[in-house]
Amino acid sequence: MEIEIIKSGTGAAEISVDGIKKLAVTTNLVSKIYKQISRQELLAASGILIKEGISEKWECTESFEYEGKLLFPGLGYSGKTLTDTDLNIEILLDLSLAYQIISKQNLPVNNFYSSGIFIPKSGGILFFPPILINYITSQLSDNESMELWQPYNHPDAESETQLSFILGVLAYKLLTNTLPFTGTSITEIREKMRSSQPVGIELLVPGIKKDIASLINNALTLKTVKLKDWTVILQIWQKESAVNEINNEERFKLKKTAIIKHNRREKLFQRRQFFSHNWKIIVVITAIIIFAISFSIGPIKNAMEPPVTEGMPAEEVIETYYRAIIDMDTEIMEDCLEKGIGKNDINEVTQLYVISKVRTGYEGKSGLISAQEWNDGVITILEPGDQVYGIADLEITSSGNNIFYADYIKWYPNIQDETESLAIVPPIKVFVKDKITLEKLKDVWKIIKLKRETRKKL
Repeated sequence: MEIEIIKSGTGAAEISVDGIKKLAVTTNLVSKIYKQISRQELLAASGILIKEGISEKWECTESFEYEGKLLFPGLGYSGKTLTDTDLNIEILLDLSLAYQIISKQNLPVNNFYSSGIFIPKSGGILFFPPILINYITSQLSDNESMELWQPYNHPDAESETQLSFILGVLAYKLLTNTLPFTGTSITEIREKMRSSQPVGIELLVPGIKKDIASLINNALTLKTVKLKDWTVILQIWQKESAVNEINNEERFKLKKTAIIKHNRREKLFQRRQFFSHNWKIIVVITAIIIFAISFSIGPIKNAMEPPVTEGMPAEEVIETYYRAIIDMDTEIMEDCLEKGIGKNDINEVTQLYVISKVRTGYEGKSGLISAQEWNDGVITILEPGDQVYGIADLEITSSGNNIFYADYIKWYPNIQDETESLAIVPPIKVFVKDKITLEKLKDVWKIIKLKRETRKKL
């Protein structure tokens, strides 16, 4: 048998077998190593050629060894795989039409491998045999997979949703020359697809038409998008362009916003990754810190050392208590309280203290913003992960009989679900009035009652 390579590309080659021209699927499968595989099993499902709304089989019934690698030839066509082809709107439109037929006829194509899709010069789209392609992709190196396979296929999507996602990735890439989901490993790309959202294409492509932007953004977030909608929008795109004219000022503003959102998304993803991969360590650290705090303010310590409030007048004890909340010092808080009082305040401060210490350990900063500085407008911009917590505008008044009132503004972090928008949300503002009763115990003033009333919440 005489085999001649006429033209070779990525994933495919035009060859001559005993003078007959054929198109062959090329592989990196070394014949000597893969003798144990069933070649007939790999070819059990034929390839699929879709042209002018009609699908037909592309039979690939044999395999050859050429220079130690396996070739799988079928009916001859001239052209290139998508890996070697510059993507354009015409190819994207043809692909959307092909995917409609695949979905309607339930053909066995549910993923995208750029070297497994062939663009014949005579027109149409040729999908190489799916079982063979699935085997080839399973043997890819990580670098090959991250370039040709992984960025186009959502790990959790199937059927029409998966095909729509693929079109979304390709359209995003065609318009921006970037992929919506990137990373340094296959695992990172998959996790970003599951837990993160790409920067909206309307920010990367100023002036993009709303229908096109909406279609792409919805497809990439696995929202319901019908394949026929892709065809309709892509036909408009082909005839009228995807972008409206826009002035330079607006273009610059959108580009700047895109950069900010991209940076926020990356920081948020890295934070999620850290907590996801290290949650067991964090739990242990939290337990140790809480135990240490509990021990330091426990009976042994209290028995050995006088409280810091010793000798303080009643009103100063109250001021010390709220200052300790601001400073996240549970030891001083405990000194101001009778046993069993203020547990919720202590637990809240302890949890935030632990979180701030853990974040400082892996980010170099706690991420906590002073409530008073936020309230006064000294700080007006939050970075991703920043949290405003604490007390502002504290006023303490006496009503006699060792009863005091504390009026203040409490700021809480506005914790959002991780699947929601990356937009930074202002913290929660609460107006609080505490009624505080003190009693002198062993010559030290202690808070024996603390009744809290939330007057207003914004």
